[in-house]
Amino acid sequence: MIDNKCAESSGVEDYRQLLRKRADELAELLCQSHEYHQFMEARQILEADADNSYVLNELRQQQMNLRMAAMLGEDVTEDSREFERMFLSLSQDPNVSNYLFAEGRFFRLISEVEDAFAQRLGLMRYFDENAARNTDIHLN
Repeated sequence: MIDNKCAESSGVEDYRQLLRKRADELAELLCQSHEYHQFMEARQILEADADNSYVLNELRQQQMNLRMAAMLGEDVTEDSREFERMFLSLSQDPNVSNYLFAEGRFFRLISEVEDAFAQRLGLMRYFDENAARNTDIHLN
């Protein structure tokens, strides 16, 4: 038997419209958070630094390529070392460092919201953080 943690529909005919309205309200709450404001400020500063912004975007693309190659079973050890060396060098810049820190804090806040949904809905988290730590290449 499935444990249903959610109440039955309360007769709301267009529950999708209500869900959308509540999602908009939640997004507005996130927009009011200190984490969001720090993230947006750091992003604006980083975007004004065209060189570092470009390099960070290139590193993110390389990170995705490395993840894909690792998922396909390819040996990415050497490429990962080079990636990490380049990333460490780039993150020495205060604007990049501040951006990555602010981004990480804001995305953790979003993750907490996702966790609340998953727990309330009785859903399994499809992303095992422990497994990700063992195979992931982190940018923050």
